[in-house]
Amino acid sequence: MGEIARGADGRRLFTAEFKKEQIGRVLSGEITQAELCRELDVEVSVVRKWRRLVEQGSQVAVAANEEVVPASALRQAQQRIQELERALGRKTMEVEILQMAQEEVKKRPSFYGVSGKKASNRAGGTR
Repeated sequence: MGEIARGADGRRLFTAEFKKEQIGRVLSGEITQAELCRELDVEVSVVRKWRRLVEQGSQVAVAANEEVVPASALRQAQQRIQELERALGRKTMEVEILQMAQEEVKKRPSFYGVSGKKASNRAGGTR
């Protein structure tokens, strides 16, 4: 069975993939639900819950014609999306500020110590 992680309270933490594999064994007839409970030393209600979750997830996925992903993976993806959106927002602000500064320099190049010709060449992207 390998090394199983434990929570702060000492309970074993089985991964979603492990649970899916174990329920797959039961559904394929390789092992009975009672045998699985004895093998893993878990209550029948725990295995029933795993089975219900796997079946519900499968039904939802089939109805949507999509794969099932664990809720934790979905939360991680959503958090990553939020981080990237914040970073994009910061970069967008930086670009806007630089564009405004560039426009300001174009209006009054001599004030900023830039000749008019150099400022227009830089703004146009030619060198």
